[in-house]
Amino acid sequence: METKATVIGSSLAEPSILELANNQPLITVPPRYVHPEIDHPLIRNDDSSTQQLPVIDMHRLLSGDDSELEKLDHACKDWGFFQVHNN
Repeated sequence: METKATVIGSSLAEPSILELANNQPLITVPPRYVHPEIDHPLIRNDDSSTQQLPVIDMHRLLSGDDSELEKLDHACKDWGFFQVHNN
């Protein structure tokens, strides 16, 4: 008995960038892959800024230092990211 696959639909109506590149040399990037430039907010880099990127010392964290664990908790909850040092 032969199994027949059911095709429900496709998420892309156009060929992927890989298919386009394999079929012909690309001279320009297809418009669907070009995103307009966005004006990002200016990040100040001076002494008046009280905010600092959280830095987690992996050596202190793995040694059981509770203060480093608290810093990691704060970075995850309040920032969503952090820099790792001594990894």
